[in-house]
Amino acid sequence: MKRREFMQAAVAGSVVGAVSGSAAAQDGPGFIAMNWYHCRRDQDVQRLRDFLAKSVVPACARAGVKPVGVFQPSVGPDSPSFLVVTAYPSLASLQDCYSKLAADAAYVSDQKAFDDKWELAYDRVECWLLRAFKTTPGIEIPKVEPGKTNLFELRIYESRNLQGHIKKVAMFDEGEIDLFRRSGISPVFFGSTLFGPNMPNLVYMVSFPSEQARAQSWSTFGQSPEWKKMSTAPGMTDRELVCRISNQFMTPLPFSEIK
Repeated sequence: MKRREFMQAAVAGSVVGAVSGSAAAQDGPGFIAMNWYHCRRDQDVQRLRDFLAKSVVPACARAGVKPVGVFQPSVGPDSPSFLVVTAYPSLASLQDCYSKLAADAAYVSDQKAFDDKWELAYDRVECWLLRAFKTTPGIEIPKVEPGKTNLFELRIYESRNLQGHIKKVAMFDEGEIDLFRRSGISPVFFGSTLFGPNMPNLVYMVSFPSEQARAQSWSTFGQSPEWKKMSTAPGMTDRELVCRISNQFMTPLPFSEIK
């Protein structure tokens, strides 16, 4: 594939190559792409919303890319902004989807029309590439009641060194994620950042049916004897493994395929 074609397809923020968690599981852990469109309040963010809804997500569907999650922060520092999340089983599949988007005449035309306006609808796109955890190899689409949306929480754990990061990933894979599920905390994705800011870090998204359910689930988790034992084991305390935690509440946009 020619470099120009690659860049033309990539300009949408790498929102490509998504497969369901069950599909990714066939070949082991895959990759998660997170793309933040950072905006200012004086910009035409509706134009960006429309582009994501009417051009990017449909083009991904034509390329066999599903699900595409599109969120905006409801509580957190990154507002206004839009987060696009996808998953794919391999880097080769990502390249294949770039090729399909580059050959999609409708998408290329929409992208050109979007870019031809001098006034930007966003400041910059911040792209992250994550390696999915072995126990959560792709995106898990949460259950949702008809006519409702879930509450999503995006959390980032920074470690002060690589060994602490590796231990924290293992802690999740070897019991913490299972305890999440038993406590009513529904995983959407978990990944170790390969390319992105503030490394080493891991990123995960979980969902809840409501704020009340979230409060109850985190309380159940925090009071669990299993968690207390796990988190106080020598060498596995938060102080040793994690130096900074950030979290944001995320609202799925109406056209998001993850709700």
